[in-house]
Amino acid sequence: AKDELIEYASYVGNYYGTPKSYVMDKLASGENVILEIEMQGALKVKEKFPDCVTIFLTPETYAELDRRLHKRGTETEEVIQNRLNRAKEEISFMDKYDYVVINGDLDTCVNNVNMIIQAEAFKVVNSASIIENIKNTFK
Repeated sequence: AKDELIEYASYVGNYYGTPKSYVMDKLASGENVILEIEMQGALKVKEKFPDCVTIFLTPETYAELDRRLHKRGTETEEVIQNRLNRAKEEISFMDKYDYVVINGDLDTCVNNVNMIIQAEAFKVVNSASIIENIKNTFK
């Protein structure tokens, strides 16, 4: 109600949100901000900030997600089933994201996300000051 969150969503019975002031302060200082949020929240952020970059991280298969959740041993079977059902819903929104990265091997996944971040930094739309500086050297 106070517009203090960029996004918030209910995920498997719990509410989560991203504080607006923290994100805006980081962006104002020129830093990248990475939000680890679920699909509802990501789509809300994309709506408010159309230029943001969204990355959908996913295991390669449903069976792998099931295996990982059970292997953790941190949640009840009911919670695991809720998470698996939620994952089925979220998969249908993959095409709404800018990128999809398979979260298989951790190092490969991290490298792939890092490559996306690096590539986005070199986009012309994100390089206005660099372009202007270079152009000025040619005058």
